[in-house]
Amino acid sequence: MNRETIQALVFGVAAAFFSGTHSVIVRYLADHIHGTTVAALRLYVASIAVFLILKSYRRKIEINWTDRILLVTVAGFSANYIVFHWGLEYTGASSAMVLENTAPVFVLLIMFLFLREKIRLVEVLAVLLAVFGVYFTVRSDFELGPSNLFGDELELLAGLTWAIFIMGSSRALLGSASTFDRLSFLLAVLVLSAIVLTPFLFINSLSMLLLDIFLVILLGVFPTAIAYYLWYETASRVSAITTSILFTLTVIFTFVNAYIFLGEAITFDMLAGAGLIVASVLISKIPAKKSE
Repeated sequence: MNRETIQALVFGVAAAFFSGTHSVIVRYLADHIHGTTVAALRLYVASIAVFLILKSYRRKIEINWTDRILLVTVAGFSANYIVFHWGLEYTGASSAMVLENTAPVFVLLIMFLFLREKIRLVEVLAVLLAVFGVYFTVRSDFELGPSNLFGDELELLAGLTWAIFIMGSSRALLGSASTFDRLSFLLAVLVLSAIVLTPFLFINSLSMLLLDIFLVILLGVFPTAIAYYLWYETASRVSAITTSILFTLTVIFTFVNAYIFLGEAITFDMLAGAGLIVASVLISKIPAKKSE
């Protein structure tokens, strides 16, 4: 692996670590605050955090707010936040985790069917391993059926919208000139998505304690602003397929954090699934033959 790939993997693992902390916070907040309200608030906090970072370096913020790739990325990102939280009202968290993490499959399909890009067999294998690994980590609680059908459909849609977000981000960032360019693009995505989700702040009742405010700030800074910045550093160095597979590493850190902070058990299935996910990441980086 070359230096760029190693950097991408380091950024991806760090991003997955920060992203994996969000479930512990969200599970606490979701007990008394609607999920879409939390989503809107965390996006506003993250927007402020990224804006302050750019301003602290005295960088001029230049954003083309009508850029088509930006708007497609925002559409995927904001739609994902909405359908994912909506789906959780009708299906279980384990099913939601598996179905949303079908995003790498959708990335493959979009690249092959719409962008007419060549897909290597090893990339197909890596994607299947990643999705099966996610399933294996939660298979004891995974449940599909008529009673959860609407929620499962929404979570599958969450997988599609997440794939659109990944594809849009990768197209915008691959080969981008600097970290500040990536931060500027991230700021635009966060601000526009926060605006899209703003109506949920008024639709849902909102009553927050001091601890809730602190946790929302924590959620907006670390698992959102910092995590997405690290994801964007990853996306600027590797393909959309590899980026989508690296996103599944979040599942590993989710159950690790649940073990540390909530005292939940780590099972053999979780470890086996984690092994498959890690294997999928490594396989995805097998270099192509020179003839390819």
